[in-house]
Amino acid sequence: MLFIGLATVFVELLRPLAPSHAAAQTSDVPRRALPPEAKVKAKDAAGAGTLRPPIAQVPVTDVDKPEIDQARLAAGDTPPTRPAMPAEPIPTGPIVAIVLTELGPNATAAKAAIDRLPAAVSLAFSPYADASRDLAKAAKAGGHEVWLSVPMQPKSYPRVNPGQNVLLTAEAPAENVRRLNWALSRVEAPMGITNMMGSAFTENAAAMRPVLDAVKAKQLFYVDARSSGRSVGEKEARAIGLASATNDRFLDEPETPANIRNNLDALVATAKRRGYAVGYARPVSTTISEIERWSAELEKKGVTLVGASLVARKASNG
Repeated sequence: MLFIGLATVFVELLRPLAPSHAAAQTSDVPRRALPPEAKVKAKDAAGAGTLRPPIAQVPVTDVDKPEIDQARLAAGDTPPTRPAMPAEPIPTGPIVAIVLTELGPNATAAKAAIDRLPAAVSLAFSPYADASRDLAKAAKAGGHEVWLSVPMQPKSYPRVNPGQNVLLTAEAPAENVRRLNWALSRVEAPMGITNMMGSAFTENAAAMRPVLDAVKAKQLFYVDARSSGRSVGEKEARAIGLASATNDRFLDEPETPANIRNNLDALVATAKRRGYAVGYARPVSTTISEIERWSAELEKKGVTLVGASLVARKASNG
């Protein structure tokens, strides 16, 4: 008994020197399952009820060393303006863009999207994931348009909180622009931004306008995810001459093959009727497989798959 007691004391004395399991993890290993945003009903512009897809919530503690970005921005260093490039010609005929969102927290899912999906599929990355910067570089090298998902206030805030530096309706415009710059500092030279959540923020014109002014000043594009059917995002963007568009359809809620196929076909019908369409989806295996199959058949349907910036330009040009 005396030996067992001494052994127990010895183990307890050495315990603080042992490395923790959390410290042994790398940034590519998910720290825990990401809880989805509550699936709430949102009225679309036509008044029909649609289920919003879940958006990954990443707590503030999941941002590695955010003080580095904060200190740089506090010193007046803002993300550089995207270099001006010759405008890519917009194809004649109907065009469709697919924006894959929620990329970054699950590096394996992001890599599957980058490797398997056509280069014309646009990929939107979360500012909260350490892996987003390198994954976005890989996406850009593969020919994809890289977009940034900017966290914006949902109607259920603060019960549902996108995370650190969320844009809020009650904040001063300068503070929201600073938070936008923080998000932009997390992914190198994105093509444009879209909203992460934001059902409350995107309905507020006074809150949206300064943010969209900053987006335009950086020569970026804006596509509204349509977290709310009453979003003023595209309207406010058009008012200041910022090329923009709005998501027409969430493709994978629920993420069954039949539902995804029906939504993709509906997207083609919208493009043929109006000239363009945008669909939003998540990097889940079923969605990736269905987009692969669908995109291979688009040419026969007379529709061209393009980056979201081209749809934003076509939509803004009337």
